[in-house]
Amino acid sequence: MPEFLSGKDKNEMTIVIDGVEATITSAKFVRTMDTCADAMTAIMPWFPDPEMDGYNIEINRVTRPYSYKPISIYLGGNLHSKMILYNITQRKGSDGWTKDLEAYSQTADIIDSTVISPYEARQISLENRCKQQCEPFGINVLVGDGVNLTRKRRVQIPQYTKKISFVQSFNNELVPTYAIASLNSIQVIDTNTYKKPKTITITEEDTFPRVSAKRTETVFSHLSKLAQQKGLLLSCSKYGDLLITKANTTDPPVAVFDDSSSNMNVLDVKFDGRKRWQYYKAIAQSSRRGRSQRTSIAQDKVVTSNRLLSFDAGDIIPGSANSSAEWKKNKSAADALTFDLPVNSWYNDNGKLWEPNTTVSIKSFLINDFENGFTFLITKVEFAYDENGAKATLSLKPPSLYSSGTIVEPWI
Repeated sequence: MPEFLSGKDKNEMTIVIDGVEATITSAKFVRTMDTCADAMTAIMPWFPDPEMDGYNIEINRVTRPYSYKPISIYLGGNLHSKMILYNITQRKGSDGWTKDLEAYSQTADIIDSTVISPYEARQISLENRCKQQCEPFGINVLVGDGVNLTRKRRVQIPQYTKKISFVQSFNNELVPTYAIASLNSIQVIDTNTYKKPKTITITEEDTFPRVSAKRTETVFSHLSKLAQQKGLLLSCSKYGDLLITKANTTDPPVAVFDDSSSNMNVLDVKFDGRKRWQYYKAIAQSSRRGRSQRTSIAQDKVVTSNRLLSFDAGDIIPGSANSSAEWKKNKSAADALTFDLPVNSWYNDNGKLWEPNTTVSIKSFLINDFENGFTFLITKVEFAYDENGAKATLSLKPPSLYSSGTIVEPWI
């Protein structure tokens, strides 16, 4: 399908299924930064009987159950996602015949499918392990901008002078062998003068000594645990590739909202205390055979109730169990917060579409920091399209919750 469709309004959502444009009454298109797959739902008028006005043999062909047809999502005529039509619900009601369409990025296949052989690998990078598991499903693996999959290591290099052979002269002096015409019956003395080793820093591929997966574990579950150990996220490109990315915590906000903004008139923020624990215990098998499991504990000092969560961190590199526990602590704090901000347009003040993994600044009593405001990360954008127009909803989280560092929460 082309990257652009001409003649479309900037607030128009267009759905093309296997080359056939569908007529829709409403639709929602969801893009995320950390769930590995984007999604689309739409309601389409359906005319199953050839005697009906509006009957279209082509649209009926491409939307038949279990067709798994390719589907393209356009916003304002620009291609924003290539998906697969997975789910179809056919309805008959007071408003006539309709079909509910559900499409997802191809990466949904690795969310639903279990891991494949090899179940264990040694000295392998995150990128190569992702390729090992994804490429058999026809899914490419991409590395996002700013993601570093290398590490620096200091090594010592021995230094020595060139080896030279000598012979003893009549006056007890050492004479290099290359200055002697004949060495018959003469004892040769070899010397090798060593210097202090030199320490240098080298850059190398960041690998896991050993990774393993249970045969009943899904591909995404396995790979996401490995990504967490590196402080990275698994997302997807608009073409359905697996995208290794990281939380964007440095770029300036694309918009600023306060309690006087029209988008802040009706809003709620939920803080779910039962989705957080006081202690997070990471359990990981040592990469060396015959050694016991490694454990590490991280504490969420916000939680005063005695709550414990133990979890399997998978096979990890030495010393990284603590990072895994810290990551899980911060990720749980992110899941405990529900802050969805409805906005009146698909576009921000700069005229660009809202994007996940960008930031906005909020000044509101909802977060107890009206004067200075707080910068949130947009983790998900839902684009809605119906007879009332085009709107969007932004899901917001504090950026620090997507790292293994200190959590910054203005409401504490």
